[in-house]
Amino acid sequence: MKTQACMNRKVSVVLPTLNEKDNIGPLIDAIHKELSGFDCEIIVVDDNSADGTYKAVCDLRYPFVKAIHRKEDPSHGKSFRCGLESAEGEIFVLMGSDFNHHPKYLPFMLKAIDYYDCVMGSRFLYGGKGAGTGRHILSWSFNIFLRLITDGRITDNLFGYIVIRREVIEQLNYDDIFWGFGEFSIRLMYYLQREGATVLQIPMTVGERLAGVGNRRFIRNFIKYTLATLKLVFKEARCLK
Repeated sequence: MKTQACMNRKVSVVLPTLNEKDNIGPLIDAIHKELSGFDCEIIVVDDNSADGTYKAVCDLRYPFVKAIHRKEDPSHGKSFRCGLESAEGEIFVLMGSDFNHHPKYLPFMLKAIDYYDCVMGSRFLYGGKGAGTGRHILSWSFNIFLRLITDGRITDNLFGYIVIRREVIEQLNYDDIFWGFGEFSIRLMYYLQREGATVLQIPMTVGERLAGVGNRRFIRNFIKYTLATLKLVFKEARCLK
């Protein structure tokens, strides 16, 4: 069922890609099916993939898809920023390109955005589920650490499946947020809470890749995320002095 938000406002879905040639086509089709009849654009920002992802998107020739080829300074966060800055919609959707963020949740998220500034998925609410027991426990523990050190209320700062109003996110400083890898989501949630944005968290189950292998550097990433969080908190503490 179409929502009031989508009926009256354009939706921009931003998909950053890096070597997702075999996933991106089916994902675009799945998103378009879920948003059938909505005023929607899909923006694929490719980080100079070696497997021909950008060409694969261009070859689709879908009128509702915009392909952007970033050839320098690869960064998941900067790819999101590039997509947001080229978006025409009034509602932004940030999601991954490997089916970990399943498109089936989009209709409900877009309906809920009528009542909240931001709607996001969480693996750690009742009904949600992560991928693999060890990774799930590590992510759950890290998010407890995040809530304690930032005095936040977000249960899953790293999942990064987000629907947000354009006027809300554009009040934030993109330079403070969109760089690095998954830690951009930590910074985005931090600044949204600091600005008093209303955030709805909904339980989600992690989807499964159709092809390829995801990032498996769990320990290295969590060390990076910890350092990014400490840097963020110390930076804000200095600003308050």
